[in-house]
Amino acid sequence: MCDTDAARLIYFGAPARWAERLLTTWLADVGCPLSKSLDSGFGDPVVHAEMTYHSPLRLDDEVNATLSLIRRTERSLTFHCGFGLGSGPATAVEVRLTKVHVRFGPDGAEAVPLAGPLLDALVAAAG
Repeated sequence: MCDTDAARLIYFGAPARWAERLLTTWLADVGCPLSKSLDSGFGDPVVHAEMTYHSPLRLDDEVNATLSLIRRTERSLTFHCGFGLGSGPATAVEVRLTKVHVRFGPDGAEAVPLAGPLLDALVAAAG
């Protein structure tokens, strides 16, 4: 219910939260939990987000989720998160998130090249 509006349609901002949960879960599953990254002085803030709505999702819909890496640069990652109905192939909502790898220092955050466990996990996931 918290993800729907008064018309019982998915609230427009809910898929952004779903995408963040999907990414955070994947990071933990590949051995790079967000807490570990932050504790070591690194982070991956979202610097660009976009959502495209192809069809409505409604209260009580069973929603499936997919996650894929669609672009990698030296310092950033762009993910595609798709949300659709049940087991069908159609995507109702697409979320694209670009994250930049940063190191936190005394003067703030500085973009740095991807390295270490996160890069290893990405290479392994890419097959």
